[in-house]
Amino acid sequence: MNPIREIAAENVPSILPLLQELRPHITADDLKTIYEQARRADGFTFYGYYEGSRCVGLMGLRYLTDFVHKFHLYIDDLVVTKDQRSSGVGAKLLKFAEELAKEKNCSGLRLCTGIENEAGKRFYERENWNLRAIVYKKKIS
Repeated sequence: MNPIREIAAENVPSILPLLQELRPHITADDLKTIYEQARRADGFTFYGYYEGSRCVGLMGLRYLTDFVHKFHLYIDDLVVTKDQRSSGVGAKLLKFAEELAKEKNCSGLRLCTGIENEAGKRFYERENWNLRAIVYKKKIS
């Protein structure tokens, strides 16, 4: 059985502790609301990497279309449990995303990571991802 599989909507609440390793501010209510909105808006989907029944890696993704990237796969969230980091789980999830993108005839894949995430940037570069943009944000009060 493939260790990577789509996480069904009814099982999404079970991945909260793993998602909180990446996004500690997310509550159970946030997870439910944001997941449902993103799923409706553009088919957002979580995939988990499982060892037995335990999800040790998580990736959220969606397919987007814009004028810069055309039709592409966008990875919103990628996290591996602390005890499984550097074990190849993250690389396998990225490879899986690449296979999905090829199946859907995407022009490419895209993701963002925080400027301060030095370990993440090194990981993506090791996996042959290229730094191509700087993202600006502005909060609305």
